[in-house]
Amino acid sequence: MEELYGQQIEALEVAVPYCDRMSAALKQIIKELTGEKQEDTDEYIVTILNGLNWIFSVFNGTQDLVNKDAVVIDKDKVNESVSMLNEANDAKDDQKRAQAFEGILQFVEQFREVAAKLSAAG
Repeated sequence: MEELYGQQIEALEVAVPYCDRMSAALKQIIKELTGEKQEDTDEYIVTILNGLNWIFSVFNGTQDLVNKDAVVIDKDKVNESVSMLNEANDAKDDQKRAQAFEGILQFVEQFREVAAKLSAAG
């Protein structure tokens, strides 16, 4: 049990700076999808999705710690944004993509904040 806790704290420590970079990337992609689209926007989305998959994996592995005393991050709400993003990607609808990324950005920033607190206390 202690070993698992240590691994979770270590994962959260790594997640903090990664979430910072991902937040910046999400803000940039939202900007591009809402009017400043670049030639490489679609490629950038793929890169962001790969990074988000890593964050979701860390969250899934630490969710019991993150939500130990109360539901701090509602996984169902996060899944709604992910589903919206999948639908928007299928439809190639940039406005809906931006909206979905807004929801995911909220998750990433919230997860970063919780990860920072837990890893500092860990």
